[in-house]
Amino acid sequence: MKGLVQRRWGVPLLVVTLLLAGLLIGRLLRPEAPPRTVLAPDPDCDLRAGSCALALPGGGRIRFGILPREIPVGKELKLEVWLEGLEAKAVTVDIDGVDMAMGLSPYPLRRVGPGHFSGPGGLNFCSRGIMEWEARVVVRQEGREIVAPFRFITQAPDPAGAGTAGGAG
Repeated sequence: MKGLVQRRWGVPLLVVTLLLAGLLIGRLLRPEAPPRTVLAPDPDCDLRAGSCALALPGGGRIRFGILPREIPVGKELKLEVWLEGLEAKAVTVDIDGVDMAMGLSPYPLRRVGPGHFSGPGGLNFCSRGIMEWEARVVVRQEGREIVAPFRFITQAPDPAGAGTAGGAG
């Protein structure tokens, strides 16, 4: 009887043990995400009027701008970030709908001068015409990330020429 119990539970017990060991090893080997500082968006920011800046607790600022200023959808945009009082290993901009995921990849920016990063980006058309977006500037430093969100609204041209209706999103 003892041999029957060992055969019956031996393999499943071995499988469960190996799975738990694999999960533990995977968790220990997976690099932890660096600590993140996430800033609050400025409700008075109007990227159509020019670049906007967010202050960091403890000093420093992240300024973000988009060209052309009318921020057209379906066309290439120029994304620019200026860092004041902080250094970065890398800067990317993630753009997504505020209340509708648009599936845009992060746009890596390249350093074009001291504290100045720039690169191309773009926006997809939204079926509702009017869309509220959030561009999250992600500043990667040694051992941490800073996320600075900037919100803006676009209105896609109406292909029928009759104007658009509906809310943001």
